[in-house]
Amino acid sequence: MSASVAVTLTLAPDNPSNAAVLDPDGKELYVVYTEHGKSATTTHVKNADEQILASLEWRDVLPDKVTLGTKGPMSLRDWLHTSLIPFYLKDDVSFQDDAGRKYKWRGNAPGRPLELFSQDDGFKEPIARFLRSRTDRAAGTSTPATLVLTARAAEIRDTVVISFLFLEKTRRTNETASQSRADVLAVPPLSGVVGSDYNVRDGGVRG
Repeated sequence: MSASVAVTLTLAPDNPSNAAVLDPDGKELYVVYTEHGKSATTTHVKNADEQILASLEWRDVLPDKVTLGTKGPMSLRDWLHTSLIPFYLKDDVSFQDDAGRKYKWRGNAPGRPLELFSQDDGFKEPIARFLRSRTDRAAGTSTPATLVLTARAAEIRDTVVISFLFLEKTRRTNETASQSRADVLAVPPLSGVVGSDYNVRDGGVRG
């Protein structure tokens, strides 16, 4: 980022569904936690005053449902808009703050880092960036996950943090699904492993 960094927040651990968001002094600014109920799984974000700022209800088929403050629940896509056309913008996710100013998260794809841009400069320079945790096994060192904010991003810190957490949760879910599909495709056909004369019964392979 060309603009100077105003604050670096640490995500501990590197889990957008269950973690503390810490300031540079290690003070908890936010806590994100997930509850698994009988009918739904819901992730909540609360601030240092124990106030729940937002909640995200996980859904398998339909888009997740988000509740922001005292507003009613809505589809996550009604808040964080994903661009489908043109194709090269499909990894952009846009939203507006309470003042109507527009922003875009870019990098919403497996293996890419999330960066936040503002309409102020025509979405040219990032105002926030997420850096995932890293481990150097050779050196025996590790670097925690951080969310780096410029002064412009710090103006809407709550919104930046909440949108990042919910978007990163969805992105990692999709990343895991993509990897699972790749793993399945990499497995040789069962006929190549057990021979062509087999039957599948009761969830298992029987000769």
